[in-house]
Amino acid sequence: MYVITFYSFKGGVGRTMAMVNAAAQLVKHGRRVLLVDFDLEAPGLDAFPLLRPAKPSPGIVEYVTEYLNTGRAPLATDFAFSCSGFGEVPGQLSIMPSGLRDHTYSSRLQAINWLSLYSDHDGYLLFEDLKAQWETHLGPDYVLVDSRTGHTDVGGICTRQLPNAVVLCFLPNEENIRGLESIVSEIRREGEGPLRKHIETLFVPSNVPNLDDEEDILNRRLEEAERRLGFAKPDATIYRYDHLSLLDSEIFAISHPRSKLAKECDELARAMTAKNFEDRHAALRLLSDDEAIVDHALFGESRLDLALERIRTAHAGDGEVIHKLGVFKRQLGRGEEATKLFDDAARLGYRSVEMMIDSARRLAEEGNLTSALVALKEALDDSRATFPELNRATRLAAQLDTSALADFMGSPRFKSLQPYVQASLCDEMFVTRNTLAVVERTLRTLCRGQATSALRTTLMLSLMGQQKFEEAMAVLGGAQSDLSLMYLPEVFNFAVAKWGASKRVPVDCFRRVIDLVPSSRAGHSKNTRLCFAIAHWATGNLDAAHEFLAASEKMARLDESESFSCWRYLKVTPEQFCSDLPAVRSMIEGADVLPAVFE
Repeated sequence: MYVITFYSFKGGVGRTMAMVNAAAQLVKHGRRVLLVDFDLEAPGLDAFPLLRPAKPSPGIVEYVTEYLNTGRAPLATDFAFSCSGFGEVPGQLSIMPSGLRDHTYSSRLQAINWLSLYSDHDGYLLFEDLKAQWETHLGPDYVLVDSRTGHTDVGGICTRQLPNAVVLCFLPNEENIRGLESIVSEIRREGEGPLRKHIETLFVPSNVPNLDDEEDILNRRLEEAERRLGFAKPDATIYRYDHLSLLDSEIFAISHPRSKLAKECDELARAMTAKNFEDRHAALRLLSDDEAIVDHALFGESRLDLALERIRTAHAGDGEVIHKLGVFKRQLGRGEEATKLFDDAARLGYRSVEMMIDSARRLAEEGNLTSALVALKEALDDSRATFPELNRATRLAAQLDTSALADFMGSPRFKSLQPYVQASLCDEMFVTRNTLAVVERTLRTLCRGQATSALRTTLMLSLMGQQKFEEAMAVLGGAQSDLSLMYLPEVFNFAVAKWGASKRVPVDCFRRVIDLVPSSRAGHSKNTRLCFAIAHWATGNLDAAHEFLAASEKMARLDESESFSCWRYLKVTPEQFCSDLPAVRSMIEGADVLPAVFE
């Protein structure tokens, strides 16, 4: 259970509206939420029709009154009710109202002496017991407390005793900033007090005018708030929203889910949950956040390490979270910690696609090819597999056993992928000549469905890698195809295919390549520069050929990534790419050398 108080120093900033809509977003995302109306002097939850009980319900005022009369903490469930007004949503909403809103409410509220409650009647223990009852009997994931504005007797209960976090709503003017300074200071001092209680603070400019700002007033006031209240940037922003439905107190997250206001409150809900690492979604979100690595680098280890330890403790029995934590630790360079976490995840029965692929590779290295292929098939058939994981698995299959790759590319799992994903995986399979026949079959099937230029080019490359030069030309219409209808990569590949089929350099085709070469050389890859070098050699412009070859070599020595090579019509390592360049140079200089694809 995670308690979040919504507080504003002044009224009129839309605090209750923001809290209710954020609660609705949490419920829509499957969370169990308890709303507590602690704005006792000006209760607001029952103003929302969807939040009203079917019959009058007692609340905080009656709870405290009964305690003072009996000396025993009442049963919290007698002062809360379940709200079903949101319709069919995966989560659950309960409400503990301010109290029975009859003509005696004001006098009953005034009869409570809050200072005496704490000094003479163990009020602190009363509300600790209330928190425990919330967790035990109502079982919410989140408790959202609506607190009164200004400095009040109950302010400390809401902003310091009850919460794990406080959402501070404010209009960034001087009155609000000045009022929040002392409140924020009091909240932060709790971390230095006897209980060492750290309370997260979330700063949310709200009811912010959405107007032209020629003089940059809003940014200036926000910078002033950041400086004086001690925060780096707002956790969320709620802009003033003019809509007549607000007069009817509609909950826009429910009635207008695509509205700007609903989206802003969804952003607020995400910010509210981000530091609650008992929340599985929040834990996984942090472990999938690349910015957390940057945060570690900028702000040191202690803050991030504390969060990671809280995740490990809260989710010790959750194999997926423990595995993701291991991946995160590995990204931080903590290999031993990561390995232990991976082992823990495995003991919990969790198997990720990444684990399956790693297992397959390890088994293959140990010589156990049969078991390696079983693990690899399991990875390839797993619906959770991402494109990078499928890419890793298919490439490993290509290295270990081409038949395993063929089985996958003919499987229902592969056919269930989007065509562009299938095409992208095929594009990654140009690692050995043995895989190209499998790639060709898949691409021919895809081309029957949608023969885009990119698919045609990839099919053509797979054919050329197999030295099926006549078939490669047929993809573009055959040996007599009109070069003027082709774009640059097609013309170059057609020229090489015609060269391979006829054993003669088709000068006219390579001249067409030169005609299409852009005047600007910015953005050309090392392979593109190599293509241009070959085309210039074929047309007799040896100076330009040497110039492009030198440019390709220079880029190749800086580029450490695997890339396609027009010399081999395969994807090659950086080392292989560089090792082929002397042969290209020898061909340009007149030696009897042919591209490796012809060998």
